[in-house]
Amino acid sequence: MISVSCFLLLYVLSSTGRISAYLLLPSSPSSPPSREPIGIGRRSFVKQAFSPFATSTAFALLTPPLEAHASPLALGAPAPDFVLTNSRGESVTLDDLTSSKKWTVLYFYPGAFTSGCTLEARKFQQDLSQYRELNAQIVGVSVDAVEKNAEFCKKEGLDFFMLTDERGEVSKKFGTALSIPGFGTFSNRQTYIIDPSKNVRWVFVDVESHIPRHSTEVLEKLTELQNV
Repeated sequence: MISVSCFLLLYVLSSTGRISAYLLLPSSPSSPPSREPIGIGRRSFVKQAFSPFATSTAFALLTPPLEAHASPLALGAPAPDFVLTNSRGESVTLDDLTSSKKWTVLYFYPGAFTSGCTLEARKFQQDLSQYRELNAQIVGVSVDAVEKNAEFCKKEGLDFFMLTDERGEVSKKFGTALSIPGFGTFSNRQTYIIDPSKNVRWVFVDVESHIPRHSTEVLEKLTELQNV
């Protein structure tokens, strides 16, 4: 374990896709702050100093903390329009999703192939027939490239598609974007239920802590909303 002589804000993107922030205090109060640990690069510092995170991708930054963009949309508000490319190479708009008069479960996730995002997608796939019985469709959104999303859908045998929000602009509109200075924008794990009239009827913001049962919760809420 090496010591540091600066204040350091460490971002950790875990294998589940969860982003955490840690503030590291200087090893000595008398040590002058430094822009970088002396004689070691940021990536090397993370590798040596944070072996417990060996299965995570860690980013050490001395820049401002990650920025959350806006807040989740208000219930009953119109969902923002968008044009994004799906994992099948097709251009998709909100009008396309609602033109069939279906309900849409639009879920934002940090990154394909992480364990949390994989489990979440598998649970939606597992329950897909129940969503169809409720006249609903599942659509995922992340900043991952189209090719990566396509590979993810193929590997997991998903019968629904993912949308690529490469610059995070749609994630910002929905209030799900998290920006890490120097590393870009990621989609926070949140789920929106949108009715056939394009209105936001429910928002799940605390998804990270209960991914295994999230799809069940969405089904329960969807059933409740349709019976109001």
